[in-house]
Amino acid sequence: MLRITKKADYAVFLLGAIARGGAFPGGPAAGSVVSAQDVAQQAHLNKSVVANLLKQFAREGILESVRGLKGGYRLRQTPHDITLGAILAVVDGPLNLVDCLRPDGSLDTSSDHHCSLIAFCPTKNPMRVVHERIGKLFAQITLAEMCGLSGCPATVAPLAASSLAGSLR
Repeated sequence: MLRITKKADYAVFLLGAIARGGAFPGGPAAGSVVSAQDVAQQAHLNKSVVANLLKQFAREGILESVRGLKGGYRLRQTPHDITLGAILAVVDGPLNLVDCLRPDGSLDTSSDHHCSLIAFCPTKNPMRVVHERIGKLFAQITLAEMCGLSGCPATVAPLAASSLAGSLR
């Protein structure tokens, strides 16, 4: 069963908290940052879990990290430009629905492939279609959409972690 991991669920909430704070290019608080401590408190998560996830997104270029006493994180792009697919790829790696498909949707015919049915499998092409459609869907859903941000993030009340988690399922 395809399932969004808890870590990915947390990541969407954390990035959404930063977006709702307006800390992104062109946002109402574009020059400010959101601290890992503040986001951890808002999400009721362990600070080290939050810090590790935020560092991971900074390494991948989705967040900008600002060091120092008043340091924290801000999005490098607007929430409308960050996709669910990009978030999931950072946390869980590339989309891989079935073993016989590569993340780009092409058939994996390498020698390290473990499926003995690949030569005559009737479902590999239909699964490729499913894989491609899910990939396209993940590429279309934005952080703004996931967090309920429409126009100005400053006018949107922060979501509770449980309400965002429910919307992902």
